[in-house]
Order: sequence, then C-alpha cells, then structure tokens
Amino acid sequence: MLNAQEVKNYNGPLQIGKYNGKATYTYKIVDNDTVLEGDFLVLRSNLQELLQKQDYSFQFKGSFVDGTANGPWKFQFGEFNSKSQSEVIDYQYRVLVSGVQKTSTGKIKMGKPNGEWTILEEQIEDSEISETLFKSVITFDDGVPQQNFSINNEDYTLVGRFLRDGVAHDEWSLFPTNGIDQSESWFFKDGLLQSIRVDDDNEHKTITAFKDYSGETKTINLDASYIAALDIQFSQEDVNTLHQNNLPKLLKQNALRYQEIDDILSALGKSDFLPEFKVKVPYYPLDSLERDDIDSTVAYYKKARELSESILHNSQLNILKLSDETTAYQYNTVLQIKKDFLTPIQEMVRYDSLSILEYTSRKELLDHIFAEDLPKPNMTIAIEMDSITSTKEYTIPTSTVPSSDATSTSYIKTIAKMGYDGIQAIANEVKETLAQEKRQNELANLEEEIIVQNDSLVMFIDSMGTSLPVNYLAALRQLKSFASATLNDYSKVKSAQNRLTAARSTLTCLKNLNELSVTVSNMPTFKSTIQDSYTDRIWNPFMATLMDEDIKKRITSAYTKILEPYFLKQIEQSLTCENTFNLNEHINATYHTVIMLKDKDTKKLERKLKKEKDPSVILEMLNVQNTKQ
Repeated sequence: MLNAQEVKNYNGPLQIGKYNGKATYTYKIVDNDTVLEGDFLVLRSNLQELLQKQDYSFQFKGSFVDGTANGPWKFQFGEFNSKSQSEVIDYQYRVLVSGVQKTSTGKIKMGKPNGEWTILEEQIEDSEISETLFKSVITFDDGVPQQNFSINNEDYTLVGRFLRDGVAHDEWSLFPTNGIDQSESWFFKDGLLQSIRVDDDNEHKTITAFKDYSGETKTINLDASYIAALDIQFSQEDVNTLHQNNLPKLLKQNALRYQEIDDILSALGKSDFLPEFKVKVPYYPLDSLERDDIDSTVAYYKKARELSESILHNSQLNILKLSDETTAYQYNTVLQIKKDFLTPIQEMVRYDSLSILEYTSRKELLDHIFAEDLPKPNMTIAIEMDSITSTKEYTIPTSTVPSSDATSTSYIKTIAKMGYDGIQAIANEVKETLAQEKRQNELANLEEEIIVQNDSLVMFIDSMGTSLPVNYLAALRQLKSFASATLNDYSKVKSAQNRLTAARSTLTCLKNLNELSVTVSNMPTFKSTIQDSYTDRIWNPFMATLMDEDIKKRITSAYTKILEPYFLKQIEQSLTCENTFNLNEHINATYHTVIMLKDKDTKKLERKLKKEKDPSVILEMLNVQNTKQ
C-alpha cells in the first residue's frame, strides 16, 4: 500500500485538450489511476515557428493535492509573431514579438478560486504592452465571489459588488471607455434586481424589475437563463433595450475566461473552478397539475411543429401551390396556424427547457407569450394566385376550447392543443391532395432536382452580371426566362398520369439549359481563341521584321460573322426544350471543328465559303449537322 502511494516524477510530452506541450510534474498511482500530487508545470513555445510565421505559447504552473488543484496558480496563453527583429541585451539576443497574451493568476483552494483572481488579456507590440484588451479582478472565498469586483474590455468597464453569500448587491455600473456610448446601471437589493437604468446623451431610460416584490425568492446563477427570465417580466420595448445592453455581454466574456481555466483543470483532475455570480428571482413553484399542463403543452407543440415542417418543406406541395388554389390554401393555413399558435407556444417551450417558468407569475407568463392577442380558432387565410389575392375562412376543427375558469397553464395547454388539431386537420387534407398527384418516389425526387437545376441556372446567370458583352447577356437572359416559363408550364400539369412524364422532360430540359448557359458564357473565349489561333507571325522582308497576319480569314469570318450570331439568334428566337441539347452540341462541335481546320488543307473549303452567307449551308460544309428541327 505504501508503494502504491509513492510519489513519482514525470518529465515529457503532455496533451491537455487542445494544448500539447512539455510537462514536469509529480504524481502517485491510486487504484491504477494516475493522480497528480505536488508541483505541476506544462509549457510550450517554438522559436523557429515564431521566426517563420506565428507561434502559440502557453504555460500552466501550480500544484495539486490528491488530484485537485490547490495553491497559487498561473495560466499564460500567447499568440505571437515576429518581424525577425532582435536586440542584444547582456550578451544575449532578444527577439521582439507582437501579438496577444492572456494571463490568469490567483490561488485555488481544493479546486475552487480563493482570494483575488486577476485575468488579463494584453496586446503586445515589439515585446511591450501596448493595450489592455480585457481585465477582470474578482475576490473569492472558497469559490464564492465577494466584495467589490471590476471587469473591463476595450469598450466598457463594469464595477459592482457581492454580499458574503455571493449574491449581487447595490449598483452594478457599466461605463463606456470612450465616454460616448451609453452607460448602464443595474440596481440589486440582496440579489433581487430592482431596476435597470440606461443613460446616453439623448435618453435616460429606467426599466423596473422586481422592485416591489416581497414574496418567496430563489437564488440562481446570473447567466443566459436569468436574462431569459427577465424577458418574461418586461415589455417588448424593454426586452429590446435589455438585449442591446452590454453588461450581460461583458459577464459572458468573463465567464468564457474562467471556463477556459476550468476545462484545463478538469482535464487534469477534479475541479470546481467556475465562479457562480448569484442573483435572486421571484419564485412561483409549479404544482403537479401545472407541471402536467406544461408537459402536455410541450408534447402538443413538438408534434404540431413536426407536422407543420413536413408540410411546409414538402417539395411536391411547394410546386402544386403555384397553380392549385386548394393546395395554396392548405399551405397558407399552416403558415397562419404556425404564426398564431405555434410561435407563441414556442416561447413557453423554450422557457421550460431553461427551467425558468417558476420565476414568473402565471399571469405574467400568459401576458408575455400572447402579448399581441390571444389566438382564435377562426382565421382568414390570404391566397395569391396568378397575381390575384383572395381570402378564405378557416376554422380549426377542435372540441377543445378554453373554459372561463381555466388556470393559466391549462389555458396555454388548450391553445397548444388547438394549434395541434389545426395542423393535424390540414395534414390529413394535404395527405389526400398529395395522394391524388403523387405517382411514386421518382416523382418527388424529380421535382426536387427540378428546383435544384432551376436555382442553379438562375444563380449562374445572375453571377455573370455585366461581365459579358451585351449580345451574350441577352442570350443568357432568354435562357433564364425560358426556364421560368418551362417550370411554370410544368406546375400547371394536373393529370397524375401525365405528371411523371412531364417531370422527366422538364428536368432534362433544365439540365440542357444549364449546359447551354455554360456554353454561352464560354462563347467570348471561343471567339478570342479562334482569332488567336488563326494569327501567325510572318516574316516581312520589306520591313525586315516579324508581323502578325490573319490567316484563313474566310473560315474565321464565317464563324465570327455568320455562325456565332446565328447560334445566339436561335437562342433568343427559336429555343425549345427539344432543340436545346442539339444546339449546345452544335455550338461546341463548330468551335472544335474550326480550331482543327487551322492545321488542315482548307483551300477548297475556303473557295466555297467565299460567297456563302447561309449558316445552314456553312454548317453542312463544316460537317456539323444543322440545329433546326
């Protein structure tokens, strides 16, 4: 047993999460586990990397007792680069570095911060501190924050204080560093927030919180859940002001620094380093019936949300609603139910997930989530078809109606049930609608690919902007317009028997249009490549120099002045789904044929081209089949 507790030394590499360095520490083996005991040091720096590009360095130094951090500790993190400048000091070279260094120092008492902890983040320029980016000074007693504290970053400074039990007290003030932005003050009384005051040059606004509350309270952490609990108490205007405040952001920034240290200590052994800033909130415990109401509300919401999303993201339904008024009505009804019923209930579900429903009265909860109005089962649905807007009434088919003496949680459950009933009813109608139109999985996959191909075409053509000459852009715009008309024609195919065939042909057409759009975008390059290819460097004996000379002008002229305009005109005036593929093939084949003719005997061809202006005849001469159908 004594041998098992013998303290041993280690000197070598060590990985701590994302940090990989060289460590020196002492440890003991307990039940076959390595337990840190005594001094601990791990560090990393690389001069070669620093001189070449950038180096990250770190050093963690402290001690452990039975695997738990205890005693003075120092954490340093640095990211530096060097301009390869150096100084000679006392016969030693000193490399000047620039970057950011973070330092955290203080004492730990068996895993918890104890005494004063200082966290710094500093900007370093040529090995000198040029600016303090972040500084936090907090005093702890066995992990509980005490007395006055200060936190500041580049923009703001926060000062405040805690009582001996770690709860917020008195005024917490946030001041802008530059004196221009607004200042904030949070007033606490024994942990209970009384009010928030926001001051700037133009406005002085006070938000009242729990100033007159004298009932039961509960102590919780000042974190994101606490801010969400405040949302329930405040008006929407005050909520907007709260979320613009910088005090919670600065506290979050501070918490991330402590989390970084806790992650390191937790990877090495036992740790409870995260500080807990405590506040108090009104406490309205839920009884068993209310808890059941909330659980039912969450269940109704989740089922309704799943159904609504399956309807709203159904590709087949999204195409049908373009031309079918009944489908558009069903789709828009789901949107309206989602807005009136599911969106407010979503807020309550979020509060439940944060476990903050007990920090507000039931009336405040009801007034908050239904701040605009209580939803009703009767609604008016707007439908737009062929640029004409009409309306149609819809009533949720439900037997669930809120009673006059219902509790708040029971009322919320009833609203959630009504929303679910409405979505379920529409889902049944949609299922019947889709069953009439849907043939097989191939159709759904085809329609998804149709949308992908159309979006791809539109994005590609739009990306061209004005980067091409106007005649090519005109052809691309015609391709985009033709694709839109083709998609619209497909959406009007009602017969289930014909729809699958139409989907196949529409997809093929859109794929061909995509390929043709790429070819059109390449036509300026085709033209310049032909011109370059048919330009030779010829020795001019009279000038005694090399000069550029166009060769086989009848071939290049036939391409640039007759065939290319002919192809573009076909796109603008004669494009069909049936000729798109052949047109694309012929444009590319013509280009490659002309390029190959440069090195061939073309005297006979050039004689034929001398007086020929008909593009169809020229294509036959080039042995490229005509594109007309």
